[in-house]
Amino acid sequence: MHRASILMVRCPNTGHELSTGVEMDSGTFVQLPDIQSRVKCPACGHDHILSTREAWLGDPAPSVPEFTWLFINNRNLPND
Repeated sequence: MHRASILMVRCPNTGHELSTGVEMDSGTFVQLPDIQSRVKCPACGHDHILSTREAWLGDPAPSVPEFTWLFINNRNLPND
């Protein structure tokens, strides 16, 4: 059994780590397809296109900004 961690991404403007609030284990993480989503960044306030290929699993500190990142196919963005 794999231990669950939080799916993390990084703000491309500030370099700050961001928590998506999505918990998953490493077995599930390695099976994720490349999904891109446009999100409003809580670190810099700008919109970014973030990809699951840029994400990692971690255990964020309570001070790490969190936002909800929905894993949906955005028809305006290319996905695998």
